[in-house]
Amino acid sequence: MEAPDPAYQEKVQAVKDVLLTAEGFETTAAALTKEYAGLRREKDKAEEVVSGINLRLEAVSQLLIAQFESEGISKMDLAPVMVEGVPILRPSVSVQLEPYAQVVDKEVFRQWCIAQGLERQMALPWMTTNSLTKARLLEGEPEPEGVLATSRAKIVFRKG
Repeated sequence: MEAPDPAYQEKVQAVKDVLLTAEGFETTAAALTKEYAGLRREKDKAEEVVSGINLRLEAVSQLLIAQFESEGISKMDLAPVMVEGVPILRPSVSVQLEPYAQVVDKEVFRQWCIAQGLERQMALPWMTTNSLTKARLLEGEPEPEGVLATSRAKIVFRKG
């Protein structure tokens, strides 16, 4: 299996080393499959918790933005974090406008980019490139020019 990032693969290897030396850890296909399924269930539960937190965070964020606007403020300081009676951090929450671009006419924007000399920076999003490449390969066609296709083993887990 190809490692996506050497630094990450080092961390993975360290965990593998710990697992392989742990008493009672089995490396049979059956034992590893059971371990994998358990970890996937654990991850799904954790993602449910994070999803719920994100939902509440968004709700409070929207309420906070509206309240700051209503009160005509853009920042509120929180109580300082104290260590041995000395304030070390002065946390605050602020609301600021953040520009957000939305392309409404792709062709006009493409022409503008070319006129600005940005044509060499223009590229399809990775997911689109990957999808196009996969479709071509499944049809028996070569990768698009300038694209190299590789493959990695992928485990498919069905909850059943």
